[in-house]
Amino acid sequence: MTQPWNEQTALQLGAGIADGSIDPVALTDFFLDRIAEIDTDQAIFVRTTADRARAEAMAAEARQRQGLRLGPLDGVPISWKDLVDSAGVATEAGTRLLAGRTPAEDAVILARSQRAGLICLGKTNLPDFAFSGLGINPAFGTPANACDDRTARVPGGSSAGAAVSVAKGLAAIGIGSDTGGSVRIPAALNGLFGLKTTAGLVPLDGVVPLSPTLDTIGPLTHDAADANAMLAVLTGQPAFDLDGASLRGVRLLKPTNIFWRFVDDAVGRSFEAALARLGRAGVEISEAEIPELDQLVALLERHGNMIASEGYAIWGATIEADPNRIYPPIRERFRAGRGHSAADAEALHIGVADLQARYAARVAGYHGVIAPTVPILAPEIAPLEADAAKHDEAAMKVAWNTRWGNLLGICAVTLPCTPVDGQGVGLMVMAPPFTEGALLRLSTAMEGPVADR
Repeated sequence: MTQPWNEQTALQLGAGIADGSIDPVALTDFFLDRIAEIDTDQAIFVRTTADRARAEAMAAEARQRQGLRLGPLDGVPISWKDLVDSAGVATEAGTRLLAGRTPAEDAVILARSQRAGLICLGKTNLPDFAFSGLGINPAFGTPANACDDRTARVPGGSSAGAAVSVAKGLAAIGIGSDTGGSVRIPAALNGLFGLKTTAGLVPLDGVVPLSPTLDTIGPLTHDAADANAMLAVLTGQPAFDLDGASLRGVRLLKPTNIFWRFVDDAVGRSFEAALARLGRAGVEISEAEIPELDQLVALLERHGNMIASEGYAIWGATIEADPNRIYPPIRERFRAGRGHSAADAEALHIGVADLQARYAARVAGYHGVIAPTVPILAPEIAPLEADAAKHDEAAMKVAWNTRWGNLLGICAVTLPCTPVDGQGVGLMVMAPPFTEGALLRLSTAMEGPVADR
């Protein structure tokens, strides 16, 4: 029996369009109808782009009839995080401080996506300026985690709407950003695959910035193959060859420090069970301390958070001009950067570059470094909105394991592990910068054992 369209991968939908069994106009209307039916409070999609989507779908339909398809994702509907500029459509980065901001041109990556034939369904929700791993946004609504239909749990952030749009079958792929874990966290908490690209690989022209040194763009998908196909669109380069991906000879390193500080028992059990299955599949898993990780923590304790420093430099004046129009916990995260000196900023950049080089040398003999993506299960939203201390503690914990990868300049993925009581758990694999092809091949081979399927 054919799977419903909302349960198929993007490449499966693309294949159906190619063989004529799926009409891209009908497919687009199907997703737009699902959005209208399910996202009634617009907490997932802050706005849809129905006219644009239908025009793009009609063009895809004509190309298919003429045998002129632009690629394997031509005609496939996807969502875009609302910090990616879209011509003539408000792009407000989840904050009332940018209300009405309407760019004249598409971001480079959205323009590339259109040239590859993909359908823009609309813009997905995020917390103010993408500065939160929880995904809470009282001003525009918080999209509840897709893994729990009874209790409203955090979706993870900051690509909150992007993750929920895919996990709830409202888009085939979600495009998000990752500055300290903002693709990997929501992907893991919603049971998805997420790719954090190397900084500089995907152009950021037309993307609202948070921390220019660390900002990256990446896809949230059902599997590695979809991420690979979408990455090709975002970079304008051919997709990597994933055929024949194998675990033969794979060596992974499990660090014994830093990543385990906040891992709860349930997440730890799911992660260790995934490692056991990988071991039975032939993967060699070593354990060792990575001193550079502790040194990175100490560097930030001395000189401050690079995201706060760069973020306040960009947005501080905007925030202080009307500080009540931003969610207070995020406002205070920005304000933590206003006391950083130029010397602190330089010390951070110099120290991080040194630690990047030493970390790379230490892990050079491994195909990847592994850890739980998020150390805790998705907490409930309501208690965090009611208690600032609980909010800040949860925010620190959810991003604890992912943030180091951004500072180390690597690429990374999260793969869905076996859920715990229905809740999403992710296994993170970190690899050297600009090795996305090798990492996606490895991910393809790992998917079955990690998810126990």
